[in-house]
Amino acid sequence: MLRRSIEALPIRVLLGGAAGVLALLTLGFATDLSLRAWSRHAEAVRIVQTAEAGRELFRAAAAMRLERGEGLTALAGPAPDPDSARILAPRAEAEAATGAALAALDAAEARTRAVEAKLAEAGEALATAREARAGAAARAEASDLRRVEMGRVSGERFSCPPPVLPERVGFASAEVGTPEAESARHDQLLRDRERIGPVNLVAEQELAELSVALDRMTGERDELTEAVNRLRGSIGSLNREGRARLLQAFAAVDGHFRRLFTQLFGGGEAYLQLVDSDDPLEAGLEIMAQPPGKKLASLTLLSGGEQALTAVALIFGLFLTNPAPVCVLDEVDAPLDDANVERFCDLLDAMAAGTATRYLIVTHNAVTMSRMHRLFGVTMVERGVSRLVSVDLGAAEALLAAQ
Repeated sequence: MLRRSIEALPIRVLLGGAAGVLALLTLGFATDLSLRAWSRHAEAVRIVQTAEAGRELFRAAAAMRLERGEGLTALAGPAPDPDSARILAPRAEAEAATGAALAALDAAEARTRAVEAKLAEAGEALATAREARAGAAARAEASDLRRVEMGRVSGERFSCPPPVLPERVGFASAEVGTPEAESARHDQLLRDRERIGPVNLVAEQELAELSVALDRMTGERDELTEAVNRLRGSIGSLNREGRARLLQAFAAVDGHFRRLFTQLFGGGEAYLQLVDSDDPLEAGLEIMAQPPGKKLASLTLLSGGEQALTAVALIFGLFLTNPAPVCVLDEVDAPLDDANVERFCDLLDAMAAGTATRYLIVTHNAVTMSRMHRLFGVTMVERGVSRLVSVDLGAAEALLAAQ
């Protein structure tokens, strides 16, 4: 839009041809003023010449009066006669004429000064008119050259003469201002365009590429948003199902743990408790136990043997809830005394008979080893030589019974 306005403004200046007519009118007015000033100048020159002639006449009359006055003085005597009076009468008339001539001379000089002042004013007006005439002529010539140039530009750029430019470019000719206003607007638009900077000729192609990229990224964003929403829905479903399953498994493990704890200790009670949060997925687990003859306390406040038996009850409760093919217990009976070892072995026999899990016990306790079905160990018959030993205690007992 800025470029179109800049291109159309010179044509709008062209259409402001009224300024050219005004320049011609100004030129004609200046010419008429020059003629009138010249006429007044000529009249002033004529008046000055008349005044100079009057001055010369006055000087001649004054010289003649002096001569006649001297002659009349010489003729005058002590007793004038009638002839003398008659002779002196022309003198009086000459003096009166001289006074009138002096008054006329003063009036002529006053008029001369006024005329000279008017002449000076007329000279100044003439000079001003000449300057105005020269300026108007220069402006008229510049307007003619600009009109011709704008006609050429209109033909080259828009392929049409200036009169049809409003219809071709798309603006109302009545809105065209004076050449000065249109030129000022054109200069302002040029400055605005310079501030904008150079035109990117591949902007349209870049816009198309960016539009395609934007559409692609918008589609990807929508897909990601939909995927996030689906994932959040799935996470919510998994959390709900996980809470339900966790509470169900927690209840089953807690029931087995209570029963096994009572069986191991020959009494007392114990239970599992969720702490630190109402959400089962974020809550912690606290083991509360009360062996026979003691107060209910946390697992950390029990002795080593009591902690070992409580942990065994919890492990076996987990295996009863979710059985596994193999269970490995490493030195579980180490902190137990002989009575508790027997209780542990009794529970282990019950678990082996009631489940399909194979229990592997790593131990150094002779009581525990004697209660196992099969033994696997390492022995050193010769110094520095280790041997693997495997004993089936059930087969050995059957062999001894047969003998």
